[in-house]
Amino acid sequence: MFEGASTEQVYAVLAAAHGVVQQVRVDGDPRSGRGDGIVVAAGRLMFHPPVIVDVTTLPRIEPQDLARAVGPDRELAEHAAALIACASLADGQVDPERLRRVVEYAHAMHVRDGWVREILQVARGHLKWAMADMTRRNASNFPGFANPDDRLPTMMPYEAQTDDDKRLAERFLALEGLPKNTYGHQFWAHFRKHGFDFPGQPNAFTGVWAVPHDGLHVLSGYNTSLQGELLVSAFTGGMHRRDALRAQILPTVFEWHVGMEVNGIGKQEGALDPIKFLLSWQRGDATTTDVLAPDWDFFAVVNRDLEELRWTYGIPPLMPADAAAGPEISIAASADPYAS
Repeated sequence: MFEGASTEQVYAVLAAAHGVVQQVRVDGDPRSGRGDGIVVAAGRLMFHPPVIVDVTTLPRIEPQDLARAVGPDRELAEHAAALIACASLADGQVDPERLRRVVEYAHAMHVRDGWVREILQVARGHLKWAMADMTRRNASNFPGFANPDDRLPTMMPYEAQTDDDKRLAERFLALEGLPKNTYGHQFWAHFRKHGFDFPGQPNAFTGVWAVPHDGLHVLSGYNTSLQGELLVSAFTGGMHRRDALRAQILPTVFEWHVGMEVNGIGKQEGALDPIKFLLSWQRGDATTTDVLAPDWDFFAVVNRDLEELRWTYGIPPLMPADAAAGPEISIAASADPYAS
């Protein structure tokens, strides 16, 4: 993600990220220290060659000094600002002063992406507005679901069970008959294992969202635990790139790590593991096929061998130590844990 950065640039970015991390640990909060965990992990994982950094030796760096170090490299500036923003939230605390500092770093580097406005609104106390806007932006990433400024359409549009709905469901149910090694069969098994209704069935989420989202769970290898949801969102942001922080990454960090309600699903704390988080983002960035592109066709690839499809899409392997942990989200009454 930070290919080609000079030593001066590396240390400037990491010093700025360290500068927005909570310096006083919160007793009893396991999230304390994860901000500097992001800084250390970023040095090891996101720069080439890797940088082993001792955060206690990093100096304070002012926004204008960071901007001078980064220079005219727009990609480096955008990645640096995004890393700094994530570091500021990794210890689970929402501190207005730190969030304003994030905005100062971004503006000094002339980064004015939409997420910068969201962070500023959170710093100003406008949480509901920021969370609602991030939800709309997330929906707009899925082709055919919503435009950024629209009211959100219903997530469950199949309750009437029209003939078209039934035919749609039959297409997904037929995936069971494909060979077990195929992407289509593993997509079917993913739904059956967790008790999810397929698009077209009465209690299903809309297919324009569920097919790419759950399809990415299968492709990326991340499970449906809350940590898995955070990681697949980071993967999605890295893959899709457009509006990544505002639409994919920040909403899940706020909801499942910081513990703020975003979209009505529920809030939890502590899902962000610095190494897993950065690796998932990096894996998405390495992926060469965008599953959220309007011309991506799920049914055109259901017969493909899953491992071969991952290779074709450029998805780096997921090591067991980097997989998501925690109990998976499932609907117990209809789940089949033995589906495979």
